[in-house]
Amino acid sequence: MNKLILNGIQARTVIGIHAEEKLTEQGVIISLVLHAEFLKVIQDDDLADGIDYVDVVEFVRNFCHKHRGNTLENLAHKLALSVKKQFNLSKVELTIDKPRYTGKLEMEAIKFHVER
Repeated sequence: MNKLILNGIQARTVIGIHAEEKLTEQGVIISLVLHAEFLKVIQDDDLADGIDYVDVVEFVRNFCHKHRGNTLENLAHKLALSVKKQFNLSKVELTIDKPRYTGKLEMEAIKFHVER
């Protein structure tokens, strides 16, 4: 089993529990580890036998844009399951970062990690 790692995908979504968060999209940063067998694409060097990371990034951004919710945990769980199914993966690791409140809370990051 091999891994394709996509770090720092910037997306926009409506997420949060505060009234102002429910009104406008805010940025989130998503990193993925996609577990799959890449032997065929390694051997024949044909992307048709692999995973086009451009497609993955577009899928993630579209999913986030359509999502409306309260928690990072819920978004991460649903997105990980959707990516896993869409790209026929054996496992997905997803970390989501919500940087909007880090300055206000005087902290470096607000992240949630899920494995599906």
